Amino acid sequence: MPVCVNIALDVKFLAMKNVLLLTDFSNTARNAALYALKMFKDDQVLFTLLNAYDLEFSGSPYVMQVKEEMAFESEKGLKQEVTLLKRVFPEVDVKVLSVFGSLIDMVDSYVQQHHPDLIVLGCKGESALENFLLGSNAYEVIKNIKAPILVVPKSAQFKKPEKIVFATDLKDLAKDAVLNPVRDIVDRFRSALMFVNVLEDEYVNRLDAESKMATHFPNIDLNFNFIEGEDVAKGISKFMDDNDAEMIAMVRRDVSFFDRIFHPSITKQMVLNPEHPMLILHDKQV
Repeated sequence: MPVCVNIALDVKFLAMKNVLLLTDFSNTARNAALYALKMFKDDQVLFTLLNAYDLEFSGSPYVMQVKEEMAFESEKGLKQEVTLLKRVFPEVDVKVLSVFGSLIDMVDSYVQQHHPDLIVLGCKGESALENFLLGSNAYEVIKNIKAPILVVPKSAQFKKPEKIVFATDLKDLAKDAVLNPVRDIVDRFRSALMFVNVLEDEYVNRLDAESKMATHFPNIDLNFNFIEGEDVAKGISKFMDDNDAEMIAMVRRDVSFFDRIFHPSITKQMVLNPEHPMLILHDKQV
């Protein structure tokens, strides 16, 4: 039987970081998991590897049989994935979670109960079909799940992030804690944080905005930059390449960065055609 989503975490793990790894057993998902394992290899982390499976139909008399077969394959796949991950990181602690239901519903349920510090998923598969499924899944997770999310391109290999680009509209955040994941990464790897402002028409007092943003990152090497042009996704990618940055961070909020400034969504463009790992943070209710 599938593992129930409401299983409580062991007490001994409560002080650890809680990282949720999403898998569909593809090479892309496995690469994202390996990326995360290497990124946190020196930390105490509880990794949970989650696979969600669902039925698109419910009227067949064979539904229960099919569901049981899917549960068996899901649990079997999870065991195989853990074996593969442990070949590379023998000491890693990975729990498995096989759940019946839509990916978004199951991830949301996990987030509500266990409040992971980070969700990690891969995007862009090798085939056109896999690319569509993984790409749309990644974007749907970003749109609907209110938790920090690291999106890892299919061929990305972990490299110490010497430079992280923070794409921003320079508006202050409702909650400072939203920035904890990027602060954690910057502190861990002594990364330089490069803010890139991509505001269109709306006026922002740059000096005031930069000063406010800097208060969220005390004792961290910061610099502020501006890019122009209508293709924001291309502009950010070029800025990253020109500056040899290894990761990009963004904040998703009510109206602004994802839905107002970028139309069509820069995030969707960059998730469906990723070039760099993306750390997506959530501010307020979106």
